[in-house]
Amino acid sequence: MDESVSSIGNFLNGRDTISTKDAKVYITINGKVIPLIECNKFSAKLEKNKEDVQTLGSRWKHKKTTSVEGTGTLGGYLISSAWSQYALPYIQGGKDLYFEVTLTIEDPTSRAGKQTLHFSDVNLDDIPFADFEADDGVMEWESDFTFENIELVTPFDGFDL
Repeated sequence: MDESVSSIGNFLNGRDTISTKDAKVYITINGKVIPLIECNKFSAKLEKNKEDVQTLGSRWKHKKTTSVEGTGTLGGYLISSAWSQYALPYIQGGKDLYFEVTLTIEDPTSRAGKQTLHFSDVNLDDIPFADFEADDGVMEWESDFTFENIELVTPFDGFDL
C-alpha cells in the first residue's frame, strides 16, 4: 500500500475538515495592518481566460489558457466609516484605493495545519456607505473585488495528495 494513502486513511475524518469560524483576515492600507474584525465573508479565486484552439485531425475543441484574473468577494458588518473615508479621495479627483489582504486559517481540531494567503493590489468594485432595512437586521456590506497577485505564504501541511 502507498505510504501517503495509509497516512491519510481511506476516508475523511470529520474533525479534519476546517471550520470557517477559525479564519482571520487582515488588510494593509498605506503600510498600516488592520485586523478586519467585522469581516463575515471572504472568497477569492483565479478566473482563467481560455482561447479556443482547433486543429486538423481532431474533432476536439482544445483550450489554451492565455491569462488569469483574480476575483473575489469581501463582506462584513458595517461598524465604521473607514471604507467611506478611503473612497472619498478617489471620487474627489485623487487616487484609487489599492490594498493588501492576508488571510490565515487554522482550525486547532483539524490535522490539516495552517494556511496563510497574501493578496496584493486588491481593489473593491463597490464601496459601502449604508445598508438599512426596516427589519430586525444589522448593517452589513459586501463588495466584489479584483486582485493582481497572490502568494501562498504557508500551505496546509497536514495531508499530502
